[in-house]
Amino acid sequence: MQDRSKSYEGYGSQSASLGYRPYGSEARDSSYPRSSGEMRGTTPSGYTPHGSQARTPSYGAGANEIRGADIIAEYLIKEKVPCILGYAGHGAIGLLDGIYKQTDRIRHISPRIEQAGGFMADVYYRLTGQPLAVYTSTGPGPMNMMISVANAFYDCSAFLVITGQVPTTQFDTGALQDDYRYHGDMSSMFTPIVKKSWRIRKVDDLVKALPDAFTMMRTGRPGPVHFDMPYDLYMRTAPVSTPDPNVHGQPLNWRTTVADETVEKALNLLTSAQRPLILAGGGVRVARAYEELRALAEQLEIPVYTSFMGKSALPFDHRLNLGVAGVWGEYPATEAARSADVILAIGARFNDLHTGSWLPGYVYNIPPTRLIQVDIDPEEIGRNYPVEMGLVGDAKAFLAQAVRIARAKGGRLSYGSPWHKEIEAWRTDWRNFCEPFERSNEVPIEPRRMMAEMNRISPPETVMIDDVGNCQVWSEQYWKPRIAGNHITAGGFAAMGFGVAGVLGARLARPNSPCVTLCGDGNFMMMPHAVATAAEYNLPAVWVLQNNYAIGCIRDLQRVYHDGREIGTSFVNERTGELWNPDFAKMAEAMGGRGIRVEHPDQFGDAYREAIRSDVPTLIDVIINRDTTMPVVGTWQMPPIPEVQPTFGKRKVR
Repeated sequence: MQDRSKSYEGYGSQSASLGYRPYGSEARDSSYPRSSGEMRGTTPSGYTPHGSQARTPSYGAGANEIRGADIIAEYLIKEKVPCILGYAGHGAIGLLDGIYKQTDRIRHISPRIEQAGGFMADVYYRLTGQPLAVYTSTGPGPMNMMISVANAFYDCSAFLVITGQVPTTQFDTGALQDDYRYHGDMSSMFTPIVKKSWRIRKVDDLVKALPDAFTMMRTGRPGPVHFDMPYDLYMRTAPVSTPDPNVHGQPLNWRTTVADETVEKALNLLTSAQRPLILAGGGVRVARAYEELRALAEQLEIPVYTSFMGKSALPFDHRLNLGVAGVWGEYPATEAARSADVILAIGARFNDLHTGSWLPGYVYNIPPTRLIQVDIDPEEIGRNYPVEMGLVGDAKAFLAQAVRIARAKGGRLSYGSPWHKEIEAWRTDWRNFCEPFERSNEVPIEPRRMMAEMNRISPPETVMIDDVGNCQVWSEQYWKPRIAGNHITAGGFAAMGFGVAGVLGARLARPNSPCVTLCGDGNFMMMPHAVATAAEYNLPAVWVLQNNYAIGCIRDLQRVYHDGREIGTSFVNERTGELWNPDFAKMAEAMGGRGIRVEHPDQFGDAYREAIRSDVPTLIDVIINRDTTMPVVGTWQMPPIPEVQPTFGKRKVR
């Protein structure tokens, strides 16, 4: 193993390794170790010169040897990876030659840009827990992939990223797309946004790297991993065998647990409160702890609310579910959060949009509210609020323990208590506020009417993938998921285009369920080719496009925080001064899908019903009222500008 570190190197903040080296211009010479057989100008054994007339593979394998590309392809099959996604280039054709032999066992999908493949793999993992593989060529390809990798890393989603690199014989030569001019190689560029980046420098490095990569993706806080792969190694051979996967074990075998005594103390604090709450953050979704959450809430009869990333941790119609709390959250959840005396928070980061920028009284009053915070990452505990108790543990393991202990103790808050009655009154207030908008016949269309129609028509198994911006906020407040885990959003890095392309990953994961993305015109124009990919690979998703001729969320911020001075946020024909967008329905049709333009609210329901029943990718271009703003039930501050005040409910400092 000692000489292995000379060529097999891993970068990553999540795990140290002997092969780790600082990156930067001063370390360039040590970044590319070369053995005598890898020096530029030499002819490796088995190499067929480029000018050869033979049509056999360039690197012939001996009787006991295997190509790097075949190791990767065979290993993906051993891991039961159903699909590999990517965009071909000269630095990837060697890998594709390995996949070519296995197309009866692994599906290949080529989105029209690398970033789209990353979004698809991201959503697929969030729904299934199964990492896919994505690949790129060299140079621009890896750069195009970085946004979707960063998005997945921030939200604890996972996939394997394989990016091409110049051949081992051409390091530091200035060969096509060599990264020698940059202050760091491709591994160092990916390092901040993956759990670990491996610099593969010999074919046999793959034997250890592949099982380690899949184990790392799945354990602890999930995240993407990266291979920097010189493209000659796809075709070179080594006298090795394709490795078997590591024994990942059952989920609870590796999950961090907390001592029973500590869990019992936390439960005693929670159940002795007059106004207790359970907060389900994104960590509950990542851990797939839906059943454990429901069981604990029902055992204790304690209301549950969520962060935006935790939305759908409980079905919307569960009697204990209060909805999402935050600046654009739901009033019952937000009012309960600022009124509670004890909160048990599981897998929640307490970011600015959720907390009302940490200003007292808008969403939280911590203290005097006492906080019990559970998180797998100790750095998250107490980051933004002081804690009464901080517990480092996995959400699923903690909730399973808590259910077991709570059932043994038998304590619970009686349903119908004064706390439940207060909450029911807030629910009634919110419902009375929302319902008139849900019946609106105004033209252009009131977004809440559209959302009400979607909730009415969508079958329970519908999967909703939000894109980013105002569409995301309308979903946060008004989409009503009926099955736990069927709502996906990008709440950390929040990359636009996530839903437009990611909905195809949902369709791969749930081929028998309607898969819908709620997106804006700005989002769709970043990834319009997703419709072409859907048509090409028979992935009949639905794009519900809220067309307001604007980057609406940012335009609204200009109106609120900059006294209405708008620039760069509305789509306007510079010559005529009129609002302008392409004809999105025709765009969809040109790419092999179906396009429907809806201008009156009475048209939307039929169009949506037809779309989710169709076996054709369908885009619905919905002309909405561009001046309708989302109700603010908390606040969001952009320092040094003073915070916005709630438009429903009011600040309550305790």
